[in-house]
Amino acid sequence: MDNHSGDHDAVVAPSLCQRTALLTADHNLLNLPLSGQRTTLLRGNSGTEVKIGQFVELDYSGRLDNGEIFDSTNPKEAEGAKGPLIIIMGAGHLIKGVEKALLEMQPGDQRELDIPPEDGFGRRDAKLIKLYKLQEFRKQQVAPYPGLRLTIDNRLGQVVSVSSGRIIVDFNHPLAGRQLHYRVKVIRAVEQLDEQMKGLLTFHFGEPPVYTVDGQTIRLEGVPEASQERLRTELLTYTVFKTVEFVDKKIGDKHEKHGQNSEKKV
Repeated sequence: MDNHSGDHDAVVAPSLCQRTALLTADHNLLNLPLSGQRTTLLRGNSGTEVKIGQFVELDYSGRLDNGEIFDSTNPKEAEGAKGPLIIIMGAGHLIKGVEKALLEMQPGDQRELDIPPEDGFGRRDAKLIKLYKLQEFRKQQVAPYPGLRLTIDNRLGQVVSVSSGRIIVDFNHPLAGRQLHYRVKVIRAVEQLDEQMKGLLTFHFGEPPVYTVDGQTIRLEGVPEASQERLRTELLTYTVFKTVEFVDKKIGDKHEKHGQNSEKKV
């Protein structure tokens, strides 16, 4: 276990619930084979498999070995669920095991997946358990307690223990090391730009921010700075937009642009 010392970025208690199921990043689908994944497929009748870069509408449910459902699009299974979700294939919206399986599916297909940790949220890593001094939390006016979820140095972690002025924080994903079981259904490919935008913004923010479109330029209002780079990359990579602008005030009023414009390089 590493002992942190010196200055750190702000300790921030998250104000929004963190997505626990289908969100992960930084994997290369084409170079990472599945590791012992078992699947059962119910075939639809579209005849066309989903592809990297495609917007797809999904219905899914994820559970653990004990039957506990940890995430679902079904409002009857998970509080706050709002029904099917629209994601971009290959954008890091899904854990590796789910996304690799989707690439062999067609709209209308339903699949039962048994996913080992290496294709889910990874194995637990002892190096991700860190020791902090209580005074570092007090500087940020945060009162730590076991179970508190917070962000330190741009990493989401959970307080494991508070003792003798020392705080242990675990930065492993809560589902790291766990065998996962998914039921996934591909509903359809999403082709209309307005549906793609609504789906993408809902995925990231729950309630989509206001935006306007002017040709191949999109302007978005009030997007948190921490989310702008990833959203900018996805918009320029997977949609028709060549310029992305973020504004701080309501569109239509006098507003300031946040940072420089981003343009797609062609």
